[in-house]
Amino acid sequence: MRTSTLAITMMACLALSGGELPAAHAADGQAAMQMDTGAGNGTTAAAGSKSPTAGGEAMFATIHKLAGRWVAQLPNGKPIVDTFQPFASGTYMLHEEWVDGKQITASVFYMVGSQLWVDHFCDYLNQPRYTAKPSADPSIIDLKFRSATDLDAHPRHFHSTVWHLIDATHMTQDWEVLGGPKGRVMVHLNFVRTGTSP
Repeated sequence: MRTSTLAITMMACLALSGGELPAAHAADGQAAMQMDTGAGNGTTAAAGSKSPTAGGEAMFATIHKLAGRWVAQLPNGKPIVDTFQPFASGTYMLHEEWVDGKQITASVFYMVGSQLWVDHFCDYLNQPRYTAKPSADPSIIDLKFRSATDLDAHPRHFHSTVWHLIDATHMTQDWEVLGGPKGRVMVHLNFVRTGTSP
């Protein structure tokens, strides 16, 4: 499903206003699913984690290093193109996925306090939201499911993902898919940077 960058940015701003869609949209039948991330209400860092502020900021800096164009091969053999570009003076990072020249998903990375949050606008027709797990290694971005909208109508979703920035030109992504007819499915992608701009 194609979505304009402006629409994605607007949805990201809506998410920042409280993490949920406005009541008018909820009244239209959009359902939200909340899940415990092990960090209380999902807005504070996990108890006992070491330097969560440094962890979140360091991981966001890692995401900024991805700016540009990356290509991987999907399990069906088709290439998938990931693009990353900062916006709003670098306070957000827009991630888009393209297959056959068509945009299929978009994600917005941003900081909330000391945490790195991500809102994902998916071709599965739902909108998962993630919080990055604090890590001593900022080259690993471990995104844990926090909540989602439209899971009642479209239960198949990307439940979690772990990204590893190996070096300046190589990155892996591991995606966990839940709610589909095959049950839990893992998708591993090996990306290579092919350009410094989207």
